[in-house]
Amino acid sequence: MERGASSNGISQDPIPDLSPAQRLQEKHVADAAHRPMVEDAIDEEDIVHPPPSMKAAVPVAPTAVEEVQQPFSEKAAGKQKAREEPVESASKANALHPVILDTKSEDAFPALGRGPKSPAQASVPMAWGARKPLGVANAVPNGVNGQGPLSSTSRASTPVSGKPTPASTNASVASHRRGPSIPQYIPIPGRHSERIQFAPSQLLPRDQLKKPLNDVLRNINKKSKATVEMKSGPSGTIIFEGTGPVDAARQALRDVAKEVGSKQSVKIPIPLSVRPHIIGKQGSVVQGITKRTGARIQVPRAEETATPNDDDDDSLTIDVTIEGDAVAAEMARREIESIVNERTSTVNMRLRDIPEEYYPFIAGPHDARIHALENGRQVKVHVPEYHTWSGQPPPQAPAPGLLPQFEPNRGSHIRISGDRAAAQEARLEIERQVEQLRREITLSQLAINRGQHQFIIGDQGTSLHDLLEETGCAIILPPSTDDTEMLTITGPKDNIELATEKIMNLATSMHMASIDIAKQHASAPAGAQAHARALTQYLQRRQAIEQLERQFDARIVLPATEDSPMNWEVYSRDGKNTIRARSDIMNLINAHPPTRLRQVPVDPFYHQHIRQQAAQHIQDQFGVNLLLPEQNIHNPQVILVYEGPNVLSTSDYDLPRQRPTPAEVAQFERALRQAEAHVQSLIEGRQQLGSRTFNVPSKLNDKIVRQADREQQNLPPTEIPVQVTSVSAKSVNGNPATGETQRVSEPVEHIVTLRGQDDMVDDLAQKLMVFLERAKADELERGHVTSFEFPQKFANYLIGRRGENINKYRDEFDVEIQINDGKVEIKGPVAKADLAKAKITALGKKLEDEATHVLKIKPQYHKDMIGAKGAQVNRLQDRYNVRVQFPRTAANSSDDRSVADGASEVGGSRSNRSNQAPDEVIIRGPRRGADEARDELLNLLQWTIDNSHTSMVSVAQSQLPSLIGQGGREMESARLATGAQIDVPGNRDSPDSTGRVPIQIKGTKKQVEEATKLLEQKSKAFDDSVARAIDVDKKYHKALIGSGGSNIRNLVLAAGGSDDRRELARTVRFPRPESADKTIHVEGSKAVVDKIVAAIETFVNQRESQVTEFLEIAPEKHRLLIGRGGETRRGLESQFHVSIDVPRMSDEGAARSRVKLVGEPADVGSAKAHILDLVKEQEATTIEVPRRLHHAISDNGQFFRRLRNDHNVTVDHAGQQPPAKPSGGSRSRRNDGRALPLITDERDDINGHSWETVDNDEGQPEDGNITWVLRGPRENISKAQNALQKAMEQAGSQQQSSIGYLVLPDPRTYRFIIGQGGSQINTIRRQTGCKIAVPRDQAKGEAIEIVGSKEGIEQAKDIILETIQNSGS
Repeated sequence: MERGASSNGISQDPIPDLSPAQRLQEKHVADAAHRPMVEDAIDEEDIVHPPPSMKAAVPVAPTAVEEVQQPFSEKAAGKQKAREEPVESASKANALHPVILDTKSEDAFPALGRGPKSPAQASVPMAWGARKPLGVANAVPNGVNGQGPLSSTSRASTPVSGKPTPASTNASVASHRRGPSIPQYIPIPGRHSERIQFAPSQLLPRDQLKKPLNDVLRNINKKSKATVEMKSGPSGTIIFEGTGPVDAARQALRDVAKEVGSKQSVKIPIPLSVRPHIIGKQGSVVQGITKRTGARIQVPRAEETATPNDDDDDSLTIDVTIEGDAVAAEMARREIESIVNERTSTVNMRLRDIPEEYYPFIAGPHDARIHALENGRQVKVHVPEYHTWSGQPPPQAPAPGLLPQFEPNRGSHIRISGDRAAAQEARLEIERQVEQLRREITLSQLAINRGQHQFIIGDQGTSLHDLLEETGCAIILPPSTDDTEMLTITGPKDNIELATEKIMNLATSMHMASIDIAKQHASAPAGAQAHARALTQYLQRRQAIEQLERQFDARIVLPATEDSPMNWEVYSRDGKNTIRARSDIMNLINAHPPTRLRQVPVDPFYHQHIRQQAAQHIQDQFGVNLLLPEQNIHNPQVILVYEGPNVLSTSDYDLPRQRPTPAEVAQFERALRQAEAHVQSLIEGRQQLGSRTFNVPSKLNDKIVRQADREQQNLPPTEIPVQVTSVSAKSVNGNPATGETQRVSEPVEHIVTLRGQDDMVDDLAQKLMVFLERAKADELERGHVTSFEFPQKFANYLIGRRGENINKYRDEFDVEIQINDGKVEIKGPVAKADLAKAKITALGKKLEDEATHVLKIKPQYHKDMIGAKGAQVNRLQDRYNVRVQFPRTAANSSDDRSVADGASEVGGSRSNRSNQAPDEVIIRGPRRGADEARDELLNLLQWTIDNSHTSMVSVAQSQLPSLIGQGGREMESARLATGAQIDVPGNRDSPDSTGRVPIQIKGTKKQVEEATKLLEQKSKAFDDSVARAIDVDKKYHKALIGSGGSNIRNLVLAAGGSDDRRELARTVRFPRPESADKTIHVEGSKAVVDKIVAAIETFVNQRESQVTEFLEIAPEKHRLLIGRGGETRRGLESQFHVSIDVPRMSDEGAARSRVKLVGEPADVGSAKAHILDLVKEQEATTIEVPRRLHHAISDNGQFFRRLRNDHNVTVDHAGQQPPAKPSGGSRSRRNDGRALPLITDERDDINGHSWETVDNDEGQPEDGNITWVLRGPRENISKAQNALQKAMEQAGSQQQSSIGYLVLPDPRTYRFIIGQGGSQINTIRRQTGCKIAVPRDQAKGEAIEIVGSKEGIEQAKDIILETIQNSGS
């Protein structure tokens, strides 16, 4: 390379006018470069970590400023590191002369000229160079020089980095690095030299300089520690060389560029998604770039660059404008591109300019081409399916020899995501395919019956993929909402005919049947077509069409428009299915005659009200389904269809398929009349509907509509809100409104219409007119601006996430709010601006009072402290009006969602989880509340720690059912006994290789220890347990179990088993009585099981050797064998080890007197002899007792009990019915109807008692006798007979002539009458000679009955009252 050549903008020309000595020195230096020594070799460590002199201490643009090294002496030079590369002839000059970088070079400074020049080797363009969102070109920039407020919708989350940004990786830098390397030397302190080179066009004209150029350099040299000299460069360029300390030289050159360089304006495209990271939090990043480089940076406002639903599209770009001198602009560009590179290592792109008609060819048959694009690349490609157009039909077939012009659909895009380079490769490949398709693809149109379209598509589009694979063509079908039958075939011209032939083959393979629905009910009162239309609408709502299609694998095509004849068309590949489907449809139609449907005309204004108030009631009350128009909102017809009661949902209702009977038709009509009457009742009695129209300026239209909604928010459910509609209009002229609204000459852009009940319309119209006038007046003050200070540190909180807080203030007060570097500007009416100012000022004061506590809490406690769905923390937030923020982790992200988002008015903008450590919990709020919340949270933490002791017990999975118990009773009992939390694995948890599963225990240390001990004991017992099965004849099961399980319980206890009822049931399990199974299962420890099995076998052996005998015993003596409550029988069975079966009273004939004995022969014999002796000793004596004395003698059963207890004699009446009790008096009277006292009440005064006497002869039974049969031992019968005779004499005397009924105010005092062991009442009986009966159920307030002479009962009453009085003293 010759000396004058240059590469990549690096000048190689020597500085002219060198002296001979300088030329000689240059030659020596060049020769020395070809004699490297071992010491000169570059260490690998130095390559990875170069010395400080090789790094820029200040981020000066590397392409604009380069180091210049002064030559060393031979001794010093020999100690230096070798250069990075072998130095050629061109590098020899660089060894002597400073490297000069041409700022005019487009390669070195692509941002300063007309744009970067793509290197030849570059195979892909920038990933974000596709397109810009609408409105970017004229966007108003914000964040200029990093100053000023951010947009309210901008939320910067990128932290400010204080480190220099990495070197750019764009094309210009790559081009520069491919040139000859620049030698690096260790500079001599104080002799560092760097240069910058300017083209004349990059310098200010002389007349625009503030001072002459020499004066500028002189001033800079005077202020700086470095010296700057100006020299002439090649091609008229000017070189400024700075010599001195590194920082001083670079700063001096920057000062030169600032003073003499012309201002450059550069626009660089960046992805829209990177915009927040360029701006930074409150503009910190863009401000830092401006401060470091001196360039002015303008970023378009967010609201003017945002595109809906495009946040994930990195192909959308915006232009960032950089203004400044050449050096400053290049440095700023490098830093911005570094941020872009860092944030876009992976990209999401949308290809928006590709017509949908190309999508099937880009994807390929069965997405083969997509798979090929993704194979081996870190990229995902999504091509939307396209076989049915929507909104944008394909173009018409072109003239012969021409290709169609396909247009892209803005609602459907190809998406590419993944590694940036791989995504670019995929994008280029797709664009290459598109260019090829533009030259090859044509189209043809073919009319095919609409019902056959679905079968051309096939299941999940399989037919389309097969067609594309076989013919290379695709099909585009019309949507179901369009009535056209034309389908479009796209593909290469030579393949269109083949595809057409295949499509026709698919279409003609279908079978079709047509059904005229209207013809089936031609005499419908509302008209055949109207009835058919209503029935079709009903069946569609009931999803009957879809059910028929699934049932018969068919396609049912309905009329495309409401006005079309109601002909249904059924298509199927199987002709039999077509016939079946048609037959089923006919059954459905016949089952829904006009009598089952009724159309009721109702003004559409009431439709929504009827839906809310009547639909469910009509369904529940009358069994009628109510259908309202959905597509045509102006259709007044409400359809009523009878379905029957108890229809809850579509899936619960089976559509009828049989013609209704006359009785059913009558039921239909009755229910439909009632339903119609109910619908009419909802609208009857309401005022007449009316409407009002008034004109609104376009800019106030939205405000009027919102105000109308606000005015009707609190209407009761029975009131129907006024409907508000708004349409645009050019002016009132030609579209006149009411004369009372506005002048005809006033231009109007919107007409608002109110429709509803007259009074409500008038009231709302009046309010809206007042609001409109006020809004117009506010517009006159719209230019008023109020400014005030607001703490800059809280600006983010005022803005809110995505501007939600500031937008809320804007809507609430109807003002414009801007935030600019600690100052808030409110633009709008004075009163509203003042209210907004007060609200924002109050917010600032609240935030100033705010305190923040950061608690270090280990993550394992977070879930318990948060609670289920954030219950614990939400309670703290509500109580103390604070925000408690836990770090979002995988463990608690679902639970703390409610905690993290929206705890307060500004909470939405205050989440800073990205900087929150995993063990940090942040409490933020008013100082007092934050302090209290912190203390409570720490207490909760301590409680959680105390209750976070854990343990694990391994048990066999087969033991889980017994541990849990029926309905979880066993496990709940263990939890209550220990207080620990015990988590049992579920059925889906797999056991380990040994068949065991872990049970987790959590709680306090003591609780965990107790629960662990309990479960380990149960586990050990289960592990040591064995199970045995023994076959026992079913006839022995009942005896083996015993009465109430007594036998088996005694048997288990004797074997050493547990007395617990549940444990007992698990130890021995009998088959169900109704089962034929005879196997008894025994489970437990081996020793216990062996003993139980042995005992059962012994029992069975004994039973097998038992004999059965029958004894003839008179039925009247059976009671002697049974005893009271079966006591005697059980005693005999226990004494003689036999089973005694006494006949029931319901038995008849010989069986009534046969007593069965079962047992060992010897035992049966002993029991038989004892029973015969017991029965033989019994004798019976019959005594006739006057019926009138029966109750006086029996004394409420007391006499019978005395005979049985004293003489072992029982009494019966030989089957006769005892006489009725005397009716005089009542023992169930209460004390004047008052409520009974509580046990804690004070005792009532004894004078509140009730006393009543009656003659004992009143109401006595008729004359006659009743038989008393006395049975018992012979020697005792006479004693009992004497006692009865004496009782009869006493009852017949005059002493029993009266009965007294005493009711005490407090039944609790009855116990004092009875006394200990009955001593007191027996004393009263002896003293008075009266019979006294104290009621058992004293709580019911029954009377004390006293029977005797009149004097005796009075004496007894007095003694009783005295006894009670003395007991209370």
